[in-house]
Amino acid sequence: MTQKLALITGGSRGLGYALATALAEQGWSLIINGRDQKQLAEAHQQLTAKTDVTAIAGDVTDADHRNKLAAAVKAKGQLDVLVNNASTLGQSPLPHLLDFPLDTLETVFRTNVIAPLAMFQAVYPYLHDGARIINLTSDAGVEAYEGWGGYGASKAALEHLSAILAEEHPTIKIYWVDPGDMQTQMHQDAFPNEDISDRPLPDVSVPGFLELITGDHPSGRYAAQTFGHANSNVDEPVTELRVVIPAEDYDSVKQLYTDGLGLLDVGGWDDPNGRGRVLEAGKAVIEIIDMPQAKRLEDIEAVNGTPPAIRLAFRIENLPETAAQLSAQGATAIREAINTPWGHYSQRFTAPQNQSITLFQDQSKTEG
Repeated sequence: MTQKLALITGGSRGLGYALATALAEQGWSLIINGRDQKQLAEAHQQLTAKTDVTAIAGDVTDADHRNKLAAAVKAKGQLDVLVNNASTLGQSPLPHLLDFPLDTLETVFRTNVIAPLAMFQAVYPYLHDGARIINLTSDAGVEAYEGWGGYGASKAALEHLSAILAEEHPTIKIYWVDPGDMQTQMHQDAFPNEDISDRPLPDVSVPGFLELITGDHPSGRYAAQTFGHANSNVDEPVTELRVVIPAEDYDSVKQLYTDGLGLLDVGGWDDPNGRGRVLEAGKAVIEIIDMPQAKRLEDIEAVNGTPPAIRLAFRIENLPETAAQLSAQGATAIREAINTPWGHYSQRFTAPQNQSITLFQDQSKTEG
């Protein structure tokens, strides 16, 4: 059996090194790089005790260095996984965009956006069907945080770039993965005057990456610290709740949930046998209620309605705004929004495929 090969940029420290260690322990061959020669040499020494490792010092923004990494891949014959882990924060402390040095911003984009694409281009000839590309992203790429504009904008660009690559290369698994908060040098640089010892070590994010590397998941966006929970030591047999909605009018139902509710499309398939998309809907729980409670809830939310077999309920931040978006995509409000006895500002809808949907907002967040 041929030894599998992973190329991990920024593999000399932090998450890159933790992931390299985990793969080495599973018998993978590795190619790693890093800008700090001393750190890279130390990582190489530790990893070579476990597996075959090629370590090449350099910066991923440098074309000659990328060519050296690609040449190392060529020498091995085939690449199974490329992990674009190398990133840069830009400037510490984090400046507001108004004060962000533009030359530094260019460096951030060269490192966080252009280099991952350039690495993909360089090693593409050695990728086989089913190979995996993992691009490291961040919640700063989807949420607006004060001071994180330069880094966040680069990660937002990387996410969109990754999504397009997934469309253009359906035979390759392309993942953009948020590793979550960790005790890393980059995180310390983001908060130079703070104690970040309460953040978890990078090892906590590794199971999620291993699941994507060894599993059979569709291309898309994933959060490592929640997605990889199945491979942790926690004895929890169920690791994901997935509600499956068969749809006669597939496109309109998909649009109802993506445009109407703003759910994030994290991957799917489109082939002669059928189509499907997986949408990220935040935290999932199952609420089990008895029939008296179900009838009481219908009396309050739907005015003497018949309890549906399954109802989808979404906790949201702005009920009027989300309700308008949902209605624009074909959902019908059963009645006006109400304040419920259990502390929610709530409104019930019927969707085109006869799904029963409740939007609810904490009363503490409503005006007045």
